[in-house]
Amino acid sequence: MTMAKPSAAVDRSFFERPPDAVAFDLVGSWLVVHDEPREIRAFIVETEAYGGNNDPASHAFRGPTKRSEIMFGPAGFLYVYLIYGMHWCMNIVTEPSGTASAVLLRAAELYVPTPGGAGDEVVALRGPGNLTRGLGITGADNGLDCCGGEGRHLTIRRPGPGLNDLATGQSKRIGITHERERPSRYFLVGHPAVSKLPVDRSATKRTDRNRKSLG
Repeated sequence: MTMAKPSAAVDRSFFERPPDAVAFDLVGSWLVVHDEPREIRAFIVETEAYGGNNDPASHAFRGPTKRSEIMFGPAGFLYVYLIYGMHWCMNIVTEPSGTASAVLLRAAELYVPTPGGAGDEVVALRGPGNLTRGLGITGADNGLDCCGGEGRHLTIRRPGPGLNDLATGQSKRIGITHERERPSRYFLVGHPAVSKLPVDRSATKRTDRNRKSLG
């Protein structure tokens, strides 16, 4: 599968939108972890959108808590939490301050430079726990800026020309108890790192009309 090279990093306005719109556009984007002098690059292939008081599956459903208060703050910051006492999950906060929502990053392709500059080794990171392990993300990164800055930070880079012929699928969310049928999971159709479902709903083409319909 041919991936489009990344373009310039997005600014905060990219994240100041409804979570489903951001989740859709993050599929096929590049995530770069900047930790000077090292950079880690990953190609995002699966996301899930979570709202606030309108989404019983969201950590923000019952209002701000010590854990979820970051979801009520400015968009574009990392929200990291632990599940099952062993797996870190990384989310990016969306919508303007005061409106809680976030996008969970579920899967990606990790690009690891090989010795001697002979190219990159590609590693599939399927599932939120594998994704954070592969990227070196832990609870210490909670609150990390995804829009640049000094020191350790993240950037999101939209794909350049070459991705328009690939399809983004939409389905129910995975591994939750409430609102499990909500169609807020987005994924790159046919990619090996994407989580498997017994039956995936029909894929939709990546078009401007699809993005606008998400808010």
